[in-house]
Amino acid sequence: PSPSGDVVLRVAPQASVIVPVYNAVRHLQLVLAGFSRQTFSDFELIIADDGSGADVREYVESFRPRSPFELKYVFQPDEGFRKSRIMNAAIRLAAADYLAFVDGDCVPHSRYLAAHWEHRAPRAVLMGRRVNLSESVSNSLTPEAVRAGQLERMNLRLLADSVFGRGSHWDEGVILKSAFLRRLFDRKAPYLLGSTYSLEKSLIEEINGFNEEFVGYGGEDIEFEYRLRLAGGRFKWVRHQAVQYHLYHAPRSVIQTNLEIVERTRRLGRAACSRGLREVDTP
Repeated sequence: PSPSGDVVLRVAPQASVIVPVYNAVRHLQLVLAGFSRQTFSDFELIIADDGSGADVREYVESFRPRSPFELKYVFQPDEGFRKSRIMNAAIRLAAADYLAFVDGDCVPHSRYLAAHWEHRAPRAVLMGRRVNLSESVSNSLTPEAVRAGQLERMNLRLLADSVFGRGSHWDEGVILKSAFLRRLFDRKAPYLLGSTYSLEKSLIEEINGFNEEFVGYGGEDIEFEYRLRLAGGRFKWVRHQAVQYHLYHAPRSVIQTNLEIVERTRRLGRAACSRGLREVDTP
């Protein structure tokens, strides 16, 4: 109820954004700054925390009173890399029927969510790409600079960084309004990159969410994509429309046991995993 005693009905947002994090609070500050300037504003954002230290929760609580969007937080204790499990917890918490996924080291362009929302379609999985920022650009950014739109005016510097091998994929930061030009650039068949995609919540529920057999880095997004294809998901690019900027970090390798889970899923050909949003009995 409101202070006057009247019952206030909360309307669910049109989209829920899920951001998995593990420590790296400075990255989170930049990501939240990017979401603070979205042209599409009817969304909630869920921080899916895979066991970070107290500084992440403290920052989320300090940011919440000034957040222009509803900010939710879900946490699990640190027992190693268990992204699939915390992602499922965030999906259960999501109030919207449409979900967008952005990693905790990827800063969105101001039109990022607008592009995903405008191109949504039944059973569609919308996928983008990202600009890989150099270490120097990543270290120079501040939340204030992101909120001021500095990243969106850096194409020449990003081009130079790509030419000299400090960053890469600067061209993914170029927004193309022409559908004809986008088709010229998007000839490669779409495939999912774990940091930038969106789809209906019902389609995720159909495949039972993320496979919680994955423990340790990597592979869960590859397997998630494969099961979405088995379920009949229609994969579509939103490249050069839904732009994001990937903050620099040292590369990591997928562990072997996770690659074996991916191969087993391909052999079995089942869309729904057995350990996901719910437990499923399998023969």
